[in-house]
Amino acid sequence: MVKQKKAQAAFEYLTTYGWAILTALVVVGALSYFGFLNPSNLLPNKCDFGNQMECVEYRIVEGPPENRVDLWLRNNFGKDIEIMNVEGIEIFSPSFRMDGGPPNIIPVGNKREFLVNLDEVKRSGEKQEINLVIRFRRAGGAYPEHNVSGTVFVTVQ
Repeated sequence: MVKQKKAQAAFEYLTTYGWAILTALVVVGALSYFGFLNPSNLLPNKCDFGNQMECVEYRIVEGPPENRVDLWLRNNFGKDIEIMNVEGIEIFSPSFRMDGGPPNIIPVGNKREFLVNLDEVKRSGEKQEINLVIRFRRAGGAYPEHNVSGTVFVTVQ
């Protein structure tokens, strides 16, 4: 009779801890399902192309009519620059245009808006990282081209 009471106590002990662990797993699963445990939601928005090509404003917009990255970049190079192309590092094939149309020149100290079309973006409300390479040269002559690469990490609108 003593053995049976010891076994019952052990069974109740394990059952109580089993329910507690099961409850904890359900809570963690629910938090994960609804996105509360997604670490990218905790990271701040950022845009970084270095100090000489400063991001003033930025956003990623989900279409229609088009998926795009909107960038407002300021020229801090000390000379006027002409933007030759904007290329994507990842699996999309961007095309770009600037406000005001050609020529794609940013005077020193001024900012201009870039609209970079993307093939696909994440759903609205999710964070996405876009890596871009901007090819440019000094405006007003046949100067060599240079690259500046940068990252935009922001919540899709």
